[in-house]
Amino acid sequence: MIVPGFLAGRSYYSRLKSNLDNLGFKVGILSTLRDPLSLEEAVQYLASQILTAPNEVTLIAHNTGGLLVLILPDEARRKVKRLITLGTPFHGSDRFTNTRQSYWGFESDWVKTNYKNALSFPLFQPLSAIEDFSFPPQESTEFGQGRDLWFDIPGNYNLVRRNENIRTLREFLGTPKDSIVIISPPKANPEFAVPKKIEVDFSKYEPSVYKKNQNQLAVKKKSAVKKAKPSKKSKAAAKPVAKPKAKKKTKKR
Repeated sequence: MIVPGFLAGRSYYSRLKSNLDNLGFKVGILSTLRDPLSLEEAVQYLASQILTAPNEVTLIAHNTGGLLVLILPDEARRKVKRLITLGTPFHGSDRFTNTRQSYWGFESDWVKTNYKNALSFPLFQPLSAIEDFSFPPQESTEFGQGRDLWFDIPGNYNLVRRNENIRTLREFLGTPKDSIVIISPPKANPEFAVPKKIEVDFSKYEPSVYKKNQNQLAVKKKSAVKKAKPSKKSKAAAKPVAKPKAKKKTKKR
């Protein structure tokens, strides 16, 4: 699902959608309120569209669309297995200072409070993060150029229009057959998770008890030494018995 940026309509992302469709992805372009009464209304409008997906989704959030996603309600956030942001100004932008969207101003309290929410998604991948560039797209036909003018200087809106940028995103996404394996951190062995209580009997180290134990140990050592010594009485060696000499045979004459 593609989340449009500030004041950008669905038509701006038709080329990106066409390329991803050719790869085999089922792509939907969400819509955002151009002039919501409040930020909460804009987020609820976006969340209601995400909840229509039958399965978990990958969100490609462009520009300020990435800021809206940061405050999705829990039910909608749990539907997102992967968040990819393109040129999202996570530090805010001076473009919104002193406007109705001042909460997105550069280093605003809202931005400082919510930008870390991106880490609550199972997989978060920010691409081409731009610190302080965020401008509304304009039709270049106003200037007679016959093409859309998409952030040509910072390149923000070209992220979803120029062929080389789309090609990079295609390679990054892979194909629908490429499974995304999210490895959960290993769980601690319950046997070692809680330190075992070790009880030590310090009574045996009391002076009187310790001296008694040492005396008993000394007695045991002496008795062990006595048992190990060989007996002084030794058996007399038996004298060798001489064998009788054989008589010489005499020849009879």
